[in-house]
Amino acid sequence: MPFFSKDTFREYVSHCKNDQDFLNGWELYECNPEFMVYRKPAHGKSDKLFQYRAIGGWNEVKPTTLAQVYLDLDFRKQWDKHMLGYQYFDYNGNKAIHFEIKYPWPLSNRDYAYVMEQQLVQDENDIVHIVILGESLPVDSFPCSKGTIRIDTYMQNICISPNKNGHGCLIFMDYFDDPKGSIPKSVINWAAKTAVPAFVNSLKNVCLEYQREHPGDISLDTSDIIKL
Repeated sequence: MPFFSKDTFREYVSHCKNDQDFLNGWELYECNPEFMVYRKPAHGKSDKLFQYRAIGGWNEVKPTTLAQVYLDLDFRKQWDKHMLGYQYFDYNGNKAIHFEIKYPWPLSNRDYAYVMEQQLVQDENDIVHIVILGESLPVDSFPCSKGTIRIDTYMQNICISPNKNGHGCLIFMDYFDDPKGSIPKSVINWAAKTAVPAFVNSLKNVCLEYQREHPGDISLDTSDIIKL
């Protein structure tokens, strides 16, 4: 049984499409010609931290390429200098991931235990959105790596849609994690000002590289597509 319900995917697409409401409570935090990054207090997740929302797109990156790069952890090992390793494990019948990242000295490395699932959602205009939802699991779902700190409050959701030119993608992404440890909250929030846009820019560069190395379209498995 999937970790996320079909309705959860539908609700996320509906939220992304509701441009009259999806920025209520958010403040503009960073912007460039391709993306706007917003933030708001992460009430209910962690005091004094923020969650982030990135909205934008790329004319040169296909939706299927971004989805492939986003989920391909073997490929990520080639481009993410902070990634130390990963492995899959079973969590109540769901495919889950243990992921370890390198933090700058003298900070301890961090690890995650989480589920990430993809679903295709077709809206009323027959546009197919690729939705990927990710959420942390309880600490006891997988043994903590020795000498690391477990990030047990994590969320990363993305809706990838085709843009009007038919060759690029539109992106709506939400992100939050609490790195724990003794890092001052003010430092965490300051670091996010560069970390979130840097991650988005890295994704673009990697997607373009992936398209050069894998010319041609990536096919989507439409056998499990759902209607909005």
